[in-house]
Amino acid sequence: MKFELKSHITKAVALAFCGALATAAQAAPTVISGFGTTSATIDDAGFFSPTSALGLSFLGREFVNLGTFGSNWSLNANGGSVAVANAASPTNPLGTVTFSGGSSVSLTTNLGSGGWTLVETVSIPTSGHVAVQIQLTNNTGADATNVQWSVGVDPDQGIPGGVGFGTTNEILGIGNASAVKATSRDGWSLTLANTTSADASALAGYIDPLSCCTPIDPATILAAGQAVGSYGFADSSINLAYALGDMANGATQTIGYEYIMAVPEPETYAMLLAGLGLIGFSARRRSAV
Repeated sequence: MKFELKSHITKAVALAFCGALATAAQAAPTVISGFGTTSATIDDAGFFSPTSALGLSFLGREFVNLGTFGSNWSLNANGGSVAVANAASPTNPLGTVTFSGGSSVSLTTNLGSGGWTLVETVSIPTSGHVAVQIQLTNNTGADATNVQWSVGVDPDQGIPGGVGFGTTNEILGIGNASAVKATSRDGWSLTLANTTSADASALAGYIDPLSCCTPIDPATILAAGQAVGSYGFADSSINLAYALGDMANGATQTIGYEYIMAVPEPETYAMLLAGLGLIGFSARRRSAV
């Protein structure tokens, strides 16, 4: 199965695992920004960093680095887990290191675990969009079966408006159109959307009904078969999973996805203001009585 990345890359952070710099020292998380509106802080392990005030932000609103932090990815092969990177309890399973390559490009290079080579590129292709490319190569010395990848994040963009960590969570599409959206009570939304061309059965979106921040096994996501529709209001993570099939030794697969941040629609603002007006009117009536 061949994957082709569609997203255009303008600013990049790359994570490359090889033996060339296996002994390099850990570097600080890398911040990328673009268009005067959008920024992301990428940890050595490849998730949004919990060490910065701005893990993922748009127009001054932070989307992940609030409440209980949740940003993670998982890799499976041969029916079991190969690696899980989890920002909630920071782990760096492949021992990767971020290096600055200039004002707009940063590179991470180190030796992969178990012979898996991973190149991750994070970019800001347009305002409010943070794009990720994952290039995975099997260098284990043997063919691998049932290779799977998943990525998840806990959207916490609501708290600055005093409306809590919960979001209205929706599956927007399945197959190639896989996308999961989380919208806060005051209308700010975060969508995790596939940008990869692939067979419909190879992709799945997932809203975790149990937790905001725990990494989800890609096999669980792919087996759940969540359909398009609303999954209610809760403090839940949003996730994507990819079934990459069997990969021969030396084979490479490339996938891509985007985090899309958006401001409230005008009608949402109008409804919010109307609601606040009703609350104020009710309070005045009670005080008058």
